Amino acid sequence: MKTSWSKFRKDRFYLLKYFSVQIIVFSFILALQLHLTTITHPFKVEMTVWSLILLPLGLIIGVKAPALMHNCVHRNLRPPVLNFIAGEIVGVYILLGLAPFELNHTMHHAHADTDLDPHNPHLKSFIPFFFANNFGGTGPVLAKYLQFHGDTKINRMLFGLTVFLHFIGVPMRLAFWFLLLGPTFFVTFFIPSYVFHMFVFAHINFITHETQEDGKVKILNLDSNLYYKLVNYFGDGVYYHKNHHISPGHYNPQKGSNQSSFIFK
Repeated sequence: MKTSWSKFRKDRFYLLKYFSVQIIVFSFILALQLHLTTITHPFKVEMTVWSLILLPLGLIIGVKAPALMHNCVHRNLRPPVLNFIAGEIVGVYILLGLAPFELNHTMHHAHADTDLDPHNPHLKSFIPFFFANNFGGTGPVLAKYLQFHGDTKINRMLFGLTVFLHFIGVPMRLAFWFLLLGPTFFVTFFIPSYVFHMFVFAHINFITHETQEDGKVKILNLDSNLYYKLVNYFGDGVYYHKNHHISPGHYNPQKGSNQSSFIFK
């Protein structure tokens, strides 16, 4: 099975077709949900015992699900077709399909800590980086798109339309979860889970890339406190970022390569 990166390089319409198909699929799913829904008070949220019980589970899923997506991008599941299936299922949760996640992450590995890295934390404080990490990243992908397919007016328009379709898919996924869970569990379970996911993976990309005095960037493994240990345990070693860059084929980089240093630039 060809990777999303390979398709992106060869077909300038690939992402446009990808997001169009996703919108069509979610349109049918949402129509079915609206037909079957029993929600009568969409703005009524009640705090229940189950809300408190399920909150820790939501936080665990907030780490576990994107860690699984990360491994799907690196084709670490067997048989290989599971990477596509699991990646797209998890993509419903993280509000981002497998293809755009793969493109961003491929560029992060290929161009770490440069202007072509969608997750470059250089000279940023955490709060601006948090929003850039979670809501940005199209600039470097556009640069590669124009490199592969030509910097023309029509290609820029096609990419702009692609981004527009991508952002239409986000509220459609949110609507799916709202209709599936109902207002109470959407607010008390899904939203805390998703916000925690955004924090953890922005923090990983921010804190594990340390700029040295000479301008080089050192990639770190972090496991020094209870927070790191818990997230590494439930998230399959996600804060072992140095190990991951060295050996991305390890499902759990905590158990993978552990070289003494790894420096970009």
